[in-house]
Amino acid sequence: MLKAFERLVEISRTRGIRFVLHFSKCRGKVGIDREIKALDEEGRPAPWSRVFPGVTPQNILQQCVLKKVEVFRGSEPLGEYRTIEEALAALSQ
Repeated sequence: MLKAFERLVEISRTRGIRFVLHFSKCRGKVGIDREIKALDEEGRPAPWSRVFPGVTPQNILQQCVLKKVEVFRGSEPLGEYRTIEEALAALSQ
């Protein structure tokens, strides 16, 4: 799963795209905007240990069930996808 994060970070850095990963078993979100960040329920950056206690960034995709991936360029929404692979495929077209 680290490969998926690496690809998202690379796309974010090279194309100026921001990703927000929502989970169904965890309250927080993961934001990828040139780096991986933990986001609280309102979407604000927060310490990882507070948003995801006991869960490391390497294990987030195994321990929390991914609900959706939102993709933005600036504040403009580009799409909403069910999986990381689906988002990556849509962006590679």
